[in-house]
Amino acid sequence: LMKNFLVKTLLSITIIFASCSENDPLITINDSAEELPIALSQFDNSNFGIYKGVFVGSSGTILINLNNNGVISVSLTIDGVNYPFTSTESITENEQTEITFTYQNNSFSFTVDADGSNPLITNVSIEGHPDASIIVVKENSSYVAQLYEGSYEGIDQNNDQGTFNAIVFNGEVYILSKSSVYGSTSYASGLVDGNLVSGASSLGTIFSGNIENDEVMNGTWMVTQTNEKGIWSLSRSYVEY
Repeated sequence: LMKNFLVKTLLSITIIFASCSENDPLITINDSAEELPIALSQFDNSNFGIYKGVFVGSSGTILINLNNNGVISVSLTIDGVNYPFTSTESITENEQTEITFTYQNNSFSFTVDADGSNPLITNVSIEGHPDASIIVVKENSSYVAQLYEGSYEGIDQNNDQGTFNAIVFNGEVYILSKSSVYGSTSYASGLVDGNLVSGASSLGTIFSGNIENDEVMNGTWMVTQTNEKGIWSLSRSYVEY
């Protein structure tokens, strides 16, 4: 099943969620096209810059801004509700970084190497969304990190279904999914060749599909050991900077 997915360890983040207040603010998300990177070239090989990702356990996106424009901030969006995390801590350019972000009663820690590699979120406490997971990449000045949210389902005798989110970045795709039937979270990675997307997990699940106008992704998946199969469909999501 989709639980066989595995993505690059350097890009995976697991976070745990707890309960969400109905009074939390709904902030309009920018839905205009992001065809140019917002990451500045001077931070391409630095801990400073822009980090983007998707998560499951509900569904959403995240943008972490580490002094890309002189400001440290986070835009975490869950099911269309944006939570503007902030931090009072300072960080130093081109050094190993660990910083804690907070918003109301919610918090998490973000760590990244001095050159911008190995981004990781830990010690997460966010109300209302249990067993969530995140994958992120560091955007650079040459390539936009495109975020997609959607769902998958099994076909024929396979009743599996759930959330299916992805990052497309620099000719690669990173998949994060969560089964609403089995409760398992799945990871995979692959390649983008023109409009074609394909990849596999190390445990034998393969996926393939197409990207239409950088806005919609559709395709199929199959577990090679069991011949279980299904379909997936995603739409582009945009994050507020």
